[in-house]
Amino acid sequence: MTSVQPISGAASAAVNSLLDEAVAQSAVPTLKVMRLQAGILGTPAAGALFSSNQLLSSNLLLPDSFGVIHVGETFSAYLGVLNSSSELPVRGLSMVAQLQTPSRRILLPTALDARNNNNSSLREVAPGEGVDALISRRLEEVGQHILRVEVSYDSGGAKTLRKFYRFNVTNPLQITSQSVTRSGDATCLVSINVENIMEKQGVTGGAVAISSIGFDAADGLSAMEINVEDESDESNDPEQNIKQRQSAVELYDSTVILHPGDSYQYLFSVSAESEAAALRGIACGDELGKAVVVFQKTMGELGKIYS
Repeated sequence: MTSVQPISGAASAAVNSLLDEAVAQSAVPTLKVMRLQAGILGTPAAGALFSSNQLLSSNLLLPDSFGVIHVGETFSAYLGVLNSSSELPVRGLSMVAQLQTPSRRILLPTALDARNNNNSSLREVAPGEGVDALISRRLEEVGQHILRVEVSYDSGGAKTLRKFYRFNVTNPLQITSQSVTRSGDATCLVSINVENIMEKQGVTGGAVAISSIGFDAADGLSAMEINVEDESDESNDPEQNIKQRQSAVELYDSTVILHPGDSYQYLFSVSAESEAAALRGIACGDELGKAVVVFQKTMGELGKIYS
């Protein structure tokens, strides 16, 4: 009969260390990033035949990159972390997303950022499964931006996986002040010109619909858009106003749509609102305010820019 030799203390410690190391092993996560945006209308290739009912079916394409991004739009992205291993889990997972603009770096909060919830977001992803999060941020600067995503996990020690996604943000519209004309001591007229400049920047873009335009006046001032057509069509008769309501086609035709290179002018009356501003008046060189334009692109993407 063979006797079993007892394991020495050193050997036992080595075995326990190997067991702890095996338990602490983690699979390497896979990071997937996709910008959330509307589809694009594809252009048929030369010689391709398409029927009329394929205009919004076969020709509706999903973008294969971050695409054209304009200032004033909201940048949204899907962040997915996958565990492609069939045996090991991903342990101690946490994800941090940052948007680097030309002037600063902005932290984008996500549900997978452990720093937001006192380490309660540290997760374990089972084999073959995944977790995801959404981020969004309105873009306020023109120039190159970088989306920085860092995934941390625990595999016998803290490990990180970093990826960087660069994209350029351009200005779809150019807002300029054409002229400022005084109309009394406390009132002036401001002419604003809005131009679609996509093609001037070498960016392929379509038409832009101006949803609304306003003038954010400085403190003590108020602004009002001057529209001669609206004033001439006003009526005190409710029945007459009902008859003058626009149909959907007429409303579309009345919307300002700027194709590349097109421009449109707006006129605002800026007046002193407070008593102190009225007594002081509006002098040459005074800050009057800024124009605010809300626009929509071809597929309905909404944006807002300031002069």
